[in-house]
Amino acid sequence: MSRISTYVRSNFNDIIKAMIIILLSFLLSIYLKYNTNNINHIIIIYILTVTCISRFTVGYFWGIFYSVIGLFSFRNSLVTPNYILGTSQYDFLILFLTMLIISITISNLTTYIKKQDKLTAEREEVKKKLNKINNKLLSSNGISYIIDLTLDYVSELTKSTVVFYTQSPQLGHTGVVKNISKEHEKIMNSSHEQFIAHWVFENMVPAGVDTDFCGDSSYTYFPLISHGHVWGVLGIYTIDRKSFVTDNFESLDLIISQVAMALERQHLTDNQHQIIVDTEKEKMRANLLRAVSHDLRTPLTGMIGASETLLKSKNSINVEEQTKLIGYIYEDSNWLLHMVENLLTVTRISGDNSSVKKSLEPLEEVVSESITRIQTRYPNASIKVKIPDEFLMIPMDATLIEQVIINLIENAIKYSNSDKPVELLVTKSSKEILFHIVDYGIGIPSDSIAKIFDGLSHSDNQSSDTKKGLGIGLSICKTIINAHGGTLTAKSNEGSGAVFVFSLPIKES
Repeated sequence: MSRISTYVRSNFNDIIKAMIIILLSFLLSIYLKYNTNNINHIIIIYILTVTCISRFTVGYFWGIFYSVIGLFSFRNSLVTPNYILGTSQYDFLILFLTMLIISITISNLTTYIKKQDKLTAEREEVKKKLNKINNKLLSSNGISYIIDLTLDYVSELTKSTVVFYTQSPQLGHTGVVKNISKEHEKIMNSSHEQFIAHWVFENMVPAGVDTDFCGDSSYTYFPLISHGHVWGVLGIYTIDRKSFVTDNFESLDLIISQVAMALERQHLTDNQHQIIVDTEKEKMRANLLRAVSHDLRTPLTGMIGASETLLKSKNSINVEEQTKLIGYIYEDSNWLLHMVENLLTVTRISGDNSSVKKSLEPLEEVVSESITRIQTRYPNASIKVKIPDEFLMIPMDATLIEQVIINLIENAIKYSNSDKPVELLVTKSSKEILFHIVDYGIGIPSDSIAKIFDGLSHSDNQSSDTKKGLGIGLSICKTIINAHGGTLTAKSNEGSGAVFVFSLPIKES
């Protein structure tokens, strides 16, 4: 009885549909019997009813059920015996068998077509999902995104817990898991399951349930292979250790191939990006070394020459000349000190990821500290400052940003060849803070703008032994601002001044 009640509950809609069709068929047959008295009409209604029931219900049961019940109703109630082809039981038996075969055939054909339509629709849906995930894989950015996308799709396809290993769990790597329960987690972390996953990494073939290796497992493990390399292993919990449905297995095989190629492509992209980054770092180091060599040689040469003169000709030169030589040594020593400060600033930036440790700092205090330090070095310099009235807290390394402001203003003071004030203008946009350092001097030659941040002096027509270059400071400024996620640019109207602009994001990315 329980089975019958369960069947009735699960097929309630089919029962209602079948009863309605049978009732309409019976009423129409009664009407035709008493108005036309033509058995051919009733036979057509009988076949049509079988067809409709098969079309609007699921499975074979209701079509065959009505084929039998309807034919007995047709024999005993609806048709006058005079209209039957003969009155013997043998004639009726032939008619019964013929109509039953026709109705069952129609029922089977209708049900088969419906089943094929359903399978076609399901396969079409799977195909759409495969195309969708393939498009997402092609536009993916990052291995973690590919793994999450794979877990979502496979978990939805198999209705099961899924784990993704990028490396063998026996090497200490934990997998990324989707739709896990405590029971599944306990099983997955067992030494037996981790050994199977490790074996798949080593042997590059599936293992676990329904495979040739470790069929007593609770998971099935698939290697993601592309060009002879395993890029990961996908483990799927198999409920009651039952194998996958054939259609799901075919879809799973396709998605595993696509994911393996996507992972390989992402690894190649990451490696290429790392090569580019390493090349840029090497280029920056070379430029920095060249700039340091260039900028240190001039003051050291001057200091050696002045000190040598003092040592050898101390008694033959007057006090005024001695004071001047000592002043040269003092000036060049201060310049070397500033150079060392710049180099120490660079060491605060991580060499591995070119990032800095930022914290929220008040903009006004950072600008004020920078100007105070500049005026200590250049008490006669004229500097105009304008910042927003709004109180702003900006994520930055305050010491590094102060060094950038000092370097840029110091360059404007030393190399603009102008007595006009240097301006520091700070403006705010929706996403960033802009710092403008403006001077009204000789400007920068147009052929030097493109390479001004490369670490070389902007004045190529002057001897490197007669003028200390500004390149090292600008190269360091560029490095610091890039590490903060901002930009540093230079503009020049030759003969009427130069403008350096750098930006800092208002919010941490």
